[in-house]
Amino acid sequence: MRWRLTTLIENHGDPDGKLAFEHGLSVLIEGESFRLLMDTGQSGAFYENAEKLGISLDDLDAILLSHAHYDHTGGLLRIVREGKLPETVYVGKHFFRKCYHRRADGRMKYIGTTFDRQMLTDLRVPVRELEEDTLEIAGGLTLHRHFDCSCPYEALNPSFFYQEEDLSCGPAGRCMDSMNYKPDDFEDETVLAIDTEEGIFVVAGCSHPGIVNILKTVAARSGRQILGVIGGTHLVDADESRVRKTAQDLKELGVRFIGVSHCTGDQNITLLKELFGDSFIFNCTGNVMTI
Repeated sequence: MRWRLTTLIENHGDPDGKLAFEHGLSVLIEGESFRLLMDTGQSGAFYENAEKLGISLDDLDAILLSHAHYDHTGGLLRIVREGKLPETVYVGKHFFRKCYHRRADGRMKYIGTTFDRQMLTDLRVPVRELEEDTLEIAGGLTLHRHFDCSCPYEALNPSFFYQEEDLSCGPAGRCMDSMNYKPDDFEDETVLAIDTEEGIFVVAGCSHPGIVNILKTVAARSGRQILGVIGGTHLVDADESRVRKTAQDLKELGVRFIGVSHCTGDQNITLLKELFGDSFIFNCTGNVMTI
């Protein structure tokens, strides 16, 4: 089966400058009989981009929200307003925790969703919170979460925190009377694995658990080679040594092409392009791939 992947929004603009872009990610995955929207950017501008590209979002089969940060979930309510809800919206376990980033001055900045569980229930959004480590949602499409984080240089970023889900917090999810912040283990983070004749193709949101950890876990579970990966790597704060180690590990996994950009950092995008040569794809807004 052939799959078509269209990046509806990403940090970088399209070559013709016709589409909106923002810090965020949204990718449409289309097969012969299944259409999945992975992430919704931060503003809902992905929806206008789809219209400009001549793509209808009327008959989505599913939405996957890779994790609970604003730049991947902010456009969900746009889909709700348009009345284009699919049969299922998949999120990982603990998705409804409230997410924060500790700034340089020590203050906590809320970076989570603009909705909570109760709001989605009231809006009749068909949420399925994944308890499983893997779930096949269609022929050739499998969701993966709960990764083996054993790569020695991919420690979780200590600047990310969460508060436990509390329905009394309201739709913005901010419990102003609670100071109980816990280091985020990104238990909710979920990736999509596409099974092809040549190997597994992975679409990642931000890869907070580590892109090498994620790909090694998917390879071990599937028993197949990783053909390629697009999306985000969260290498934005990584130094050159870590990026080079990452590239080497991806090559050892057999990765043939890499199309990561969101949350990778422009300097590291340039380095990865140098390290992967023709195998590197600049996956900007509007980019289309067929696998």
